[in-house]
Amino acid sequence: MKAASCFLAGVLAAATLPGAGIASAESFEAFVPAAPGNGFAESFERALEAERLPVIAIDGSVLSAGEGAPEPPKVRRPQTFWIGVVSAIAIGGSYYNARSDGPQYPFHVTREGWFGQNTYTGGADKASHFVSYYIVGKLLAGVDMELGMSRDSAALLGAGTSVIAGLATELGDGTNKYGFSWEDLLTDSLGAATSLAITHYGLDDLIGFRAGFVPAPTAVCCPYGGTGKDYTAEIYTADLKIAGLGERARFNPGPARFLLVSVSYGSKGYPYADPLVRERQVGFELGINFGEILRVIGVPPDKWWGKILYFGFDVIRLPYTQVGMYYDLNSGQWRGPGIGDSFPGGGR
Repeated sequence: MKAASCFLAGVLAAATLPGAGIASAESFEAFVPAAPGNGFAESFERALEAERLPVIAIDGSVLSAGEGAPEPPKVRRPQTFWIGVVSAIAIGGSYYNARSDGPQYPFHVTREGWFGQNTYTGGADKASHFVSYYIVGKLLAGVDMELGMSRDSAALLGAGTSVIAGLATELGDGTNKYGFSWEDLLTDSLGAATSLAITHYGLDDLIGFRAGFVPAPTAVCCPYGGTGKDYTAEIYTADLKIAGLGERARFNPGPARFLLVSVSYGSKGYPYADPLVRERQVGFELGINFGEILRVIGVPPDKWWGKILYFGFDVIRLPYTQVGMYYDLNSGQWRGPGIGDSFPGGGR
């Protein structure tokens, strides 16, 4: 293609450059031989020289078409086999994990009550489903990009696979003690769709979601009944990154660039503690943005180990790296300041 372009450029140059044999009507009529340095060979050479003529770039800078102009990016072919394998593992693993969770029952559907006070987890499982399938979508998108897909295509496939994995989980739950839950499936889908939206609109530097653990008392199993695990030691956050906000709003946040402003959710004492002491806590936190620290100290985001570090700090909430206040929806009282582990009913 480049050789053909040069040839066409040579023809055009021979026809348009002043003094060229073809462009000179006088030379044509009198059939006067071209002067030295003015013939077809020289005209063609000039056309080749065009590759070194100045070219004005979109940003106004002057480039040399032959030397300074950037080469077109190399196109990577998606590794469709491995992309399919990764997607199948995510879906099949989700189904197997749910299907193998305890004794089997005939398929059944259950209504869990969202975030209600009298639900079996106080809504912590819904926060868990949202953040978990956000992370799954984000992770799959990253893997698919490594396997050759474009960013938007990888984000779309990652989110779609995450939704199907959520459906597989609920189909598996339909045969265990939990039952198929439309609330869980919708929450899974919202989490996956959020990962797609953040990637598509380039909001990773501004918004994120994390899952974490907090110190918690050991629950005494089952004095008050209940189904499932105790969520007292888990917490989930939605984060606003000050560094990204500063860049977008065009202000210098100073040292605050290393901070996150977060809203958290967690339940305490569900499902095994006395219902009188159970809590549903909405928190407001100030935490450390480790991703921004990695960027400032020069951790490369394009190396495999750098990608793991950035991803890990972006989706995992480390305890003792934040402080906040937490409002208990059940009692109407504030807890803290703390790290999300305050639970008076659990002896803390």
